[in-house]
Amino acid sequence: MADVLEELESLLRERLAARPEGSYSASLFADRELLQRKVMEEAFEVCLELGRATPNRDRVAAEAADLLFHLLAGLVATDVPLDRVVADLRSRRK
Repeated sequence: MADVLEELESLLRERLAARPEGSYSASLFADRELLQRKVMEEAFEVCLELGRATPNRDRVAAEAADLLFHLLAGLVATDVPLDRVVADLRSRRK
């Protein structure tokens, strides 16, 4: 599982550096407000699905994937490595 996130982080770092034309990630990096809005939108959509009387597990997974993608793009845009987030999570274990 971590491999997929690490691969995505690497790809996003490449897109941030190269900013290829037509790249969705490059468009997010070019417009911080768009990136923020996408993180909020995807988080809201996850919350909506979780709040249903009977959440659709496939929709929860799809919306969570969208949220993780956009959140990771935000981390890359602010130069916060995923390893740092994981280290913070580990430090919270009791």
